[in-house]
Amino acid sequence: MTIRELTIKEIRQTYKEHLKRDFPVEERKPLAMIERSYRWGDYLCLGAFEDGRMTGYAFFVFCGRNCLLDYYAVLPDLRGRGIGSEFLKRMTDTALTDRADILLIEVENPRYAAMEADLSLRKRRLDFYLNCGIIDTGVEANVFGVEYRLLEYPLSAAHTPSEAAEAYDGLYRHLLPPLLYRRNIKVREE
Repeated sequence: MTIRELTIKEIRQTYKEHLKRDFPVEERKPLAMIERSYRWGDYLCLGAFEDGRMTGYAFFVFCGRNCLLDYYAVLPDLRGRGIGSEFLKRMTDTALTDRADILLIEVENPRYAAMEADLSLRKRRLDFYLNCGIIDTGVEANVFGVEYRLLEYPLSAAHTPSEAAEAYDGLYRHLLPPLLYRRNIKVREE
């Protein structure tokens, strides 16, 4: 597996061909927002490749040394083959670790699943990350009506729930205008 930064052309292609399919509309940022953040140096897009074919992608947003895994997916026909775990483990071999002190991950909170099928999917996603050594921070958030558990990829020593909440809050304050932030972002420690 080769992991490398995506070009702006590849970012656009990945967004249109994959991200729009892989993430529900309420979780997707407009492509223009991603491109703007990328041009400002606040965004990093990585692709995992095997024999020249993209197998997965990871998009990250930054505010200073705080980082949030914005989107992460393995292409549907390749899921269940260990690609996601390998990609997650190896992404720290990239420029990511030079740019971040804390890497946070949002996972849909199983406690707020509306149906049994949704609960099962949310638990599977959470278990995937926890089985890869990702740490549950004890922080929850409501972001534009979607309930999340906040996890931390241990780049170095794990942060306290307060530190994780503060870093997460700072990322969204950086990304959004104040009124939009106040109306749509609620961060809380358990």
